[in-house]
Amino acid sequence: MIKEKTDEEQSDWLKEGHLVIPPDEVLKCEILQLLHDAPTAGHPSQDETFVDYVAGCVVCQQNKNITHHACTLLYHIPTPENALLFQQIALDLITGLPPNGPHDSVLMIIDHGCSQAAIFLPCTMTITGPGVAQLYFDNVYR
Repeated sequence: MIKEKTDEEQSDWLKEGHLVIPPDEVLKCEILQLLHDAPTAGHPSQDETFVDYVAGCVVCQQNKNITHHACTLLYHIPTPENALLFQQIALDLITGLPPNGPHDSVLMIIDHGCSQAAIFLPCTMTITGPGVAQLYFDNVYR
């Protein structure tokens, strides 16, 4: 808590008629807490108090407006209205999985046409282009 200061001690806080805060980190923290956390303060923004204090204020962080997207929006792949099953696809490899027998990865084949279905095929991280083509041929194309 901040103690009441005498007139002589208060004059130490003034410089050219302006209030000066001494370089005491504990005192700075107490002053910021009084100004920022008071019920009438309403948790003022960073412009009105020190940036570090507001960044560490739990109430401010929970209640601030988020003005940006958390991640990039996904691009929707356009498809013709009369698309057939698995006529327009996307492929993705999920790697770095714990080994399950000889497999440590998954080939994901997604239909972007009429069904929006996905097929997950076990494979290895060392799979090559011809290996992916063979998995596609054996499991989707037929």
